[in-house]
Amino acid sequence: MGGFGSGRRSRYNSKAITEGQHSIDVRWLKKRGYLRPGISGTLSWSWRGEQTGIIGFRMEQDRMGLNYKHKKNGGEWEPVEQTITFYQTPCNYGGHRKWFICPHCWLRVAILYGVGKYFFCRHCHDLTYGSQQEDWPDRLMRKARKIRERLGVSRDLSVPILFKPKNMHQDTFDRLRKEADFADHLAIVIMGKQLGLIRHDKNGPFL
Repeated sequence: MGGFGSGRRSRYNSKAITEGQHSIDVRWLKKRGYLRPGISGTLSWSWRGEQTGIIGFRMEQDRMGLNYKHKKNGGEWEPVEQTITFYQTPCNYGGHRKWFICPHCWLRVAILYGVGKYFFCRHCHDLTYGSQQEDWPDRLMRKARKIRERLGVSRDLSVPILFKPKNMHQDTFDRLRKEADFADHLAIVIMGKQLGLIRHDKNGPFL
């Protein structure tokens, strides 16, 4: 399988982050009906239109079998087979929910990550969530982009928010647009101060 290995790392420390890793989410598998015993097929990942990895899988009653190829540090491709055990917990309104049991630490988890040769949980791969590594400007810009998605506008912060989505109340639109614009503006001011590009006097910030 291509693409397993280093993983994307945070710009703040040496830890790799979960975003961008090859991952298998048991909830995603359930939504697509892949957890039924006897189901087999392939899972694949891509980045910017190019495939970065593909694995084969087969479901059994209490486990999932994976098969793929792994190449480390430019070496030869090596066939790998891995078995992932399921764990079930009862739901409040009947039925059961399936979880993965991490093959390395045996913790019950919903997602496994293929950072190295095998799929383990994020703790075993020493991964961190990207949002945990964000500073204040990053969080503000993420908030602005989230609002933009709700308004159906481009995530590009330089694109103005002009038109109200259909069926949205005008007061709601005005409030969300102000929140997005304020978060974007404040993020720019904070980054400018950090870089020494913006200073303050009694009249406010200036370049």
